[in-house]
Amino acid sequence: MTTSELKSRVRLQFNMELAEFLKQKVEVEHLYDYEIARILEADAALVGRLRKAFGIKRADGFQRRFEQTYGAGAVEKFKQIIEKPENTLADLGRYFGFSREYARQVYRNIYGYPYTEAFRKKILARKHKLHDERMKRKRIAALMSVRKKIESLGLPAYLRTRRHGHEIFVNGHKVALRCTSKTMMIGNNRYFRISNRLCANQDCDFFICLCRSDTKNAHYIIPRHAMPKYGVYLPPDAGPHESKYAAFKEAWHLLTDRKQTQGVS
Repeated sequence: MTTSELKSRVRLQFNMELAEFLKQKVEVEHLYDYEIARILEADAALVGRLRKAFGIKRADGFQRRFEQTYGAGAVEKFKQIIEKPENTLADLGRYFGFSREYARQVYRNIYGYPYTEAFRKKILARKHKLHDERMKRKRIAALMSVRKKIESLGLPAYLRTRRHGHEIFVNGHKVALRCTSKTMMIGNNRYFRISNRLCANQDCDFFICLCRSDTKNAHYIIPRHAMPKYGVYLPPDAGPHESKYAAFKEAWHLLTDRKQTQGVS
C-alpha cells in the first residue's frame, strides 16, 4: 500500500487526515506501529516511516503498561492527584498502593522531568496562598478598624462588597481605603509608601490612607484631586508646614459635608 492509498483509506474510513490519525493512535491511545498497521492493514515499517515524517514520537510504552497494571485511566488519575497543590508523592502512594520512590519514578516517566521541579513550584504556590490569606485578613481588619473610627465620629458609613474588594460610602462620599505598615527612609526622614498604581477606585471622592505602626495608627483623608496617580509618600512625623500632606492627617472633617447623590445601589 502506498502513502497516497493509506491517506485515502484513513479519510474514507475514519474521516481524518493521516497525521491526525497517527497522532491520536500514538499519543492518546499509546499504540505501537505494528498495532496501527494492523488496523490499517498496512506495513508496520511504512507506518513507522510516516510517523517519524510527521514528527510523532514512538508510543510511550510506560504509560500503557502503567494502565495495564493499575487500570484504564490510571495515568490521568495520577496527574489529577499530583497536580493538586496540596498533594505529594505520599498521596500517590496511598492511592495506588506503591512507595514514594516508585511514585517519583512514575512521575519522571509520565512528565519527562523530575518531581523536584514541580515540588519547588508547589512550595512557592503554597507560600503565595498563605501570603494572600494573611493579606486578606489584614485588609479586612483594616476595613473594620476604619469603619469603627468613622462611626465613632458620628458619620454614617456604608460598606458594599464587590468581587475584588469592598467600597466604603461615608456621608454620601465614595471612599477608597489604602493601607500599609511598611516604611522606608528617604534621607533622614521616614515615609509610608501608599501605592495607587493598580487602583480600581479612580472614581472615588476620597482616599483614606491608613498608616499602621506598633505605637499608633495615622489616617490621611486625601481628596481624589490631591492624590498622585501612582501613589504617595506620607511622612508620619512631619509637622503642618513640613509636608503638603500633613494637612490631610486625621482630616475627618473633610467627610462631614454630605455629598448630594441619588443614592447608592
